[in-house]
Amino acid sequence: MERKISRPVALAGTALLAVAAYWLRLNQLSTAYDASGQIVAGAGNSFFTYFTLAVVAALAVYGLCLTKDGSAKAITGTPLAAVPTCLAALALVGGSAAAFLHPSREMDQLLAVLGLAAAFSWLFQAAADFRGASPHPAAFFLPVIYGGVRLVRDFRLWSRDPVILDYCYSLLALIFTMCALLELGGFAFSRGRRRLCAFFCLGAVFFSAAALSGAAIRDAAVTVAALVYLLGRAAVLLRRPQ
Repeated sequence: MERKISRPVALAGTALLAVAAYWLRLNQLSTAYDASGQIVAGAGNSFFTYFTLAVVAALAVYGLCLTKDGSAKAITGTPLAAVPTCLAALALVGGSAAAFLHPSREMDQLLAVLGLAAAFSWLFQAAADFRGASPHPAAFFLPVIYGGVRLVRDFRLWSRDPVILDYCYSLLALIFTMCALLELGGFAFSRGRRRLCAFFCLGAVFFSAAALSGAAIRDAAVTVAALVYLLGRAAVLLRRPQ
């Protein structure tokens, strides 16, 4: 399948699915509640739910058909690959700065500091891409810490909401992003799993697009940062091994 579905086709297909996820999630949220604010019975049993299951299954099949390659060369980028990483870092800096200056939830300022550190780590990765060198393992450490702390904090907040439909896609976006960051770190030690990493990167792009629906501006900035970064890493990862 890797020979039949080229890298541009896979990336373009994922981008189109991500756009569809955003609009379908927006429609799902707009029709899930009645005029009194009560959730409509069977709101979660919508077309988008089955669409999501089909997309995850398709990405899993695609990932399984990729050639194995765990070397650091698999994520060694090019000057062009540095562009989305820099854009993602800028978006993360913006979202983190807003959270630090105007905290409204618990641990906002701690997450903001970790987010800034993760953004600088991405800039180090971009510098390595520009040189055509493999990123230093330390460049993957801080984004993982940031993703883990954010996942724990956000789940604590979301779990107070009895309606899981309100936050399920945001939670899945964080889980897939966290798994993708962990898998990317494995390549720095030549212990990467290309198939699994591609699945989580592309899945994170899909779920992050869905999570953008109805998100606050600073949360949207952080989500866009993850989406752009992982789409860029997927573009590097999906190069056919030499």
